[in-house]
Amino acid sequence: MVDIKGNSVIEENDPYYQSRVRADSYSPGSSSPSSSSDYVTGDADSSDSRGTIPQSLKSVEIMLSMSQETTEVELQDMVNRCKTMVLESAECSDERKWLVRRLIELRLRVQQMREASDQKLLETQLIMGHHFVPQKYYIIKTGSVYCDQCSGTIWTMLQSWYKCNDCKFCCHWKCLANVCRVCVHVIASEAGGYTHTMDICPEQGLSKQNYRCAECRVRITFKSAWIEPRLCDYDGLYYCQKCHWNTATVIPARVIRNWDMEPRLVSRVSAQFLTLLENRSVLPLEKLNPKLFTLVPDLALVKRMREEMQMMKKYLVLCTEAAVQGLPWKTSLRSHMVENSSNYSVKDLVDLQNGVLLDELRITYDAMQTHIMQQCELCKARGHLCEICGNDDVIFPWDASSIICQQCSAVHHRVCWSKHNHCCPRCPRLQKRLALKEQAAEDITTIAENVAKDS
Repeated sequence: MVDIKGNSVIEENDPYYQSRVRADSYSPGSSSPSSSSDYVTGDADSSDSRGTIPQSLKSVEIMLSMSQETTEVELQDMVNRCKTMVLESAECSDERKWLVRRLIELRLRVQQMREASDQKLLETQLIMGHHFVPQKYYIIKTGSVYCDQCSGTIWTMLQSWYKCNDCKFCCHWKCLANVCRVCVHVIASEAGGYTHTMDICPEQGLSKQNYRCAECRVRITFKSAWIEPRLCDYDGLYYCQKCHWNTATVIPARVIRNWDMEPRLVSRVSAQFLTLLENRSVLPLEKLNPKLFTLVPDLALVKRMREEMQMMKKYLVLCTEAAVQGLPWKTSLRSHMVENSSNYSVKDLVDLQNGVLLDELRITYDAMQTHIMQQCELCKARGHLCEICGNDDVIFPWDASSIICQQCSAVHHRVCWSKHNHCCPRCPRLQKRLALKEQAAEDITTIAENVAKDS
C-alpha cells in the first residue's frame, strides 16, 4: 500500500505546495462521502486530507460507497471490510484517516437503519383487518400465551409479539407476514351479528373442502393422527390442529333452537368470533324463535319486566333527581336491557338459565319502581287517573291492574276497561277535537279563496 507521508519534507513546508493542495481540496470537482463529516482527527495536517481521497484508495471507494438502496446486511459487510483495511493500513497515514472516517459513517448508517427498524417494530400493524399492537415485555398474569398462527408458545418476557386490539389475536413478530385469518371484528361488522343462527352445525363434509383445512388450506386426512381433521360445531367446517384447539363454547344456534347451553368444540376463528359477540345484544329472539317464550317461563318473565322498564324509563329521563341517582343508566344492569326489550345476548340467555339475570333485573326493576311511585313527587305526579271510574287512585302503565289504550295511550283500570266494553272515553273526545280543527282549517282556506277572488 502506498504511503503518501513518504513525500519530501521540503514539499510539505513549501507554501506554494500547501496553497496548491488547498486549491485542489476545495475545487468543485472534488467530492467524497466524508466531505460533509464533522469528524476531527486532532492532527494539524488533517485538513489537507479531509476532502480528498488518497490515490491508493480510488478503487476502494466504489466498494465502500453507500446509497439509499443499500441494505443493512450490505452495510455490515462494508463495515467489516473497512475494519480490515484500517488494520492493514499504516499508522497516522492519510489512508487510515480516510478509512476511519468512512468506517464511522458506515456504522452511523447501520445504527440509523436499526433505529428505524425498531421504531417500525413498535408501530401498530394493520394486517387482514387486524390492528396488531406490539406487546413486547408485556407481563401476563394468568396463563400462558400461544401464537394463533403457529400454535407455539409466546415467551412474553423474551420475545416480541403482537396482539389485535379487536379480536385478541396473538402472534409472534416473525409470524406477522404469514397471518391469513381475517379479523373476526370485520366479519361481525359486515354480517351485523352472528353468521349462523338458523342451522345447527351445517356440516357439508371434507369433500366440499377438497380435503383441506378451511383456514390455512393444509391437506388433512383421517389416516394420520398428526393432521387429524377437527369439526367446528359453529360453522360445520373441518380444520387442522393448528387452527382448531378444541376450544369449548356455547353455540348460539343450539340455544335458540333447542335451549341447549352445553359447550361444544369450535375452531380458533369461531371461538374468537363467539367471544367477541358474547356480550352483544344481537339476537332478536322473537323473530328467530317466538315459541321459545312459551316453552321457557323465565324468558317470558324477563320480556315482561323489560317492557315495563321501558315504560319507567320515560319517567326517569325527565326527572333531575333520577339523573343524580344514576337511574336508569348507572345501575348494575346491562345497558341493553334498558335500551330495548327485544334483543338478547348469548350471555343473557346463559345467565338466565343459571338464575343470575333474573336477580339483576329484579334489583334494577325495584329501584326504578320505588323512585317513581314512592320517593319522587315529580315522577308520581306524572301518573294517571282512570276516567272510567273517576277514582282518585294514581295508576301507572306497568301496574298489573291497569291497561293502556293502544290509540291514545290513556291508562285505565283493567276491570273498568272490561265493564266499558273495551272502549276508551278519551278516544271519541280526541277524534271530535281533531274534526273541529280540520273543519276550522277548511273554513280558513275557503275564506282565503273568497278574498282572493274578490280582489
